Amino acid sequence: MPSSIGVGRILGIRVDIHFSLFLIVAFLTWSLATGFLPDRYPYWSTSTYWLTGFVCALSLFVSVLLHELAHSLVAIRRGYRVEGITLFLLGGVSSIASESRRATDDFVISVVGPLSSLAIAAVIGVVVVASGGSSPVYAAVEYVAIINLLLGLFNLLPAFPLDGGRVLRAAIWAVTGSFRRASAISTRSGQVVGLLLVGFGVYQVIQGNALQGIWVVLVGWFLNRAASASRGQDEVAHALEGVTVGDVMDVAPPTVEPNVTIHQAVFDHLVLGSVRALIVCEGERVLGILSITDVQKVPQALWGARSVRDAMTPAPLKSLSPDDGLDDALSLLGENAIHQAPVLMGERLVGLLNRAHVIQYFHQMREQDRD
Repeated sequence: MPSSIGVGRILGIRVDIHFSLFLIVAFLTWSLATGFLPDRYPYWSTSTYWLTGFVCALSLFVSVLLHELAHSLVAIRRGYRVEGITLFLLGGVSSIASESRRATDDFVISVVGPLSSLAIAAVIGVVVVASGGSSPVYAAVEYVAIINLLLGLFNLLPAFPLDGGRVLRAAIWAVTGSFRRASAISTRSGQVVGLLLVGFGVYQVIQGNALQGIWVVLVGWFLNRAASASRGQDEVAHALEGVTVGDVMDVAPPTVEPNVTIHQAVFDHLVLGSVRALIVCEGERVLGILSITDVQKVPQALWGARSVRDAMTPAPLKSLSPDDGLDDALSLLGENAIHQAPVLMGERLVGLLNRAHVIQYFHQMREQDRD
């Protein structure tokens, strides 16, 4: 997600914070310090309200982080690559490199998040009930229990991309055997629930609950937009059905010999050819690939003295066959965070597929539809 800053790793998973998080922490702190806390605990000092409100606001995103960690750890356990977790204005998101390959994976990865939030709420709730009190510490602990309960219940709504929508998709997928049909139903549900939330938020504003209403409208709008975007992605996936790598790839990919200097490769091939990568070949044998990223790792002062062999990503490479489906090819690029892959028949190079080729293919399809 753009405009995010990395804050470190937890259990090997990168955690980023979107700048919008700072806005919501400030808003929640103000809302709690001037409304919720004074109503429940009328005898505290002003500074206590603000400090407790700030701690409660931070606890919301710690709860969201634990929720997303549950998703990520189960996904890793089931063989999926997790790119990271981003905390932002409306909660958090775990970036899993590919869609689930099986309905059971989809179900387990999705349901574990709400279950973890509900479990946290239950455990802390028992502590709250058993202890009682009116101190700032008690109020903060009580808030953590409440927010985890709401977080778990809200995410169980059958509206994609919420966890409940993904659970719905997994159930329909398991029953019908059709991922596409399951996705269509769950994303449509997300669109409808999003619009209902927007309507409810507007009603709240009319009733005089402006802040609460605006927040509900924002959540509903985001949910509707996210579901619509997912629906669009599903339509793209449908458009890719039957399209192979051979239909889209560059059949005459740029190549370079391993003993050529990096300087030569950059200025005679990458710059003049306006390409992002060169396949490094010795005869018909593929030795590796030289990309702009590889070149950038070598100081420019050494380009004239170093050969392509010194800078390239060596074989074996992630590769494709011309008969592979384009959807599978995109999954390979996404799961391995690469921009291009050589296309081989046996060990013989027959093409190169990169993301630009796919974009160009969709552009051509759109032009044909207009004609």
